[in-house]
Amino acid sequence: MGSLTIQEKRHETVRKILDTAIQVFAELGFAGARIDDIAQRSGVNKATIYYRIGDKEALYTRVLHEVFADTAERLMRNVKEAKTPEEKLRTYIRNIVQTIGKNPYLPPIFLRELASGGRSFPGVVLNDLSQIIGALMVSLKEGTEKGEFIETSPLTLHLMVAGGTLLFRTIESIKENRPEVTKLIKQVFQGGLGNFGEEIENIILQGIKKKGSKDSRGRGVE
Repeated sequence: MGSLTIQEKRHETVRKILDTAIQVFAELGFAGARIDDIAQRSGVNKATIYYRIGDKEALYTRVLHEVFADTAERLMRNVKEAKTPEEKLRTYIRNIVQTIGKNPYLPPIFLRELASGGRSFPGVVLNDLSQIIGALMVSLKEGTEKGEFIETSPLTLHLMVAGGTLLFRTIESIKENRPEVTKLIKQVFQGGLGNFGEEIENIILQGIKKKGSKDSRGRGVE
């Protein structure tokens, strides 16, 4: 196998920086993170970080925007492909749960931002979030217009799904890292994130579907 091209090496370097940065931000938060730490842990000098990406704010924006922009694009595409309002809503929930599940450093970063009042949260990422909630609004509006859903606040529903999943992953990590956790807690979390996501889907659909409408399997909702 031949050696990497200059472009491939640059991409590999940037990827190494971003992967390290998100870990440091998760551990220390935006305020506590230092470019020196990120440079040392990634094996890249500070000058390269500033040249390839920018200062700490630019780096923080980049790592979060990558996650949220990808989620927004994928979610809008998948929701558009779903045929029924229920399928669209289930698609939205699954995408949110999967995104948080695949990005273990996201919960601590997000929870730190909430605790600080979002002082460091990048504006471009807020725009990504608005697109994500926008896809949810489309699903709910279609379901309401077709007489399948009751009127439901998109923001409330989003907070239930995203907030619940963030907390689930946080507590799940505590369970994994604390051997003294009780048997009861371990039993509660035995099903894992997949079962949690499915439960969220079912509970929300049961709550917002109008009586007399049919579910995705053609069964009536009483």
